[in-house]
Amino acid sequence: MTARIDGNGRREEVARTKTSVALWFGALGGPLAALISVVITYPAVDRACVSNSPVLLHVLTLLFLAVAVISGLTAWRLRERVGVWPATAGGLLPRSQFLATVGMLTATVAAIGIIMQWIPIFFLRACQGS
Repeated sequence: MTARIDGNGRREEVARTKTSVALWFGALGGPLAALISVVITYPAVDRACVSNSPVLLHVLTLLFLAVAVISGLTAWRLRERVGVWPATAGGLLPRSQFLATVGMLTATVAAIGIIMQWIPIFFLRACQGS
């Protein structure tokens, strides 16, 4: 049996610091994972070239892809928890719904970007062209 939570119960739950941090992770985790992936993976190509193995590049890409996916799943879970509110409504819950929706979208775009950066690693050697 599930208890139905009204707007006040949800408002208190969303207003908690732990939920607020999770909401911001859901919104910014995916794009930050994509950015850090570019910043770390490109210099790691030199190390992969020295060892003549792309394993490090695959591991790093999988790690950042996992962060982006977890970010999107966190945003999706929080959006389900907040519920559906009218787009014109004001207050904490509609803002939280919007931020979670934006988090789902940005995490999806970031995951697609990380996958697109991963594709050349499968086809090109680490020392290609050098």
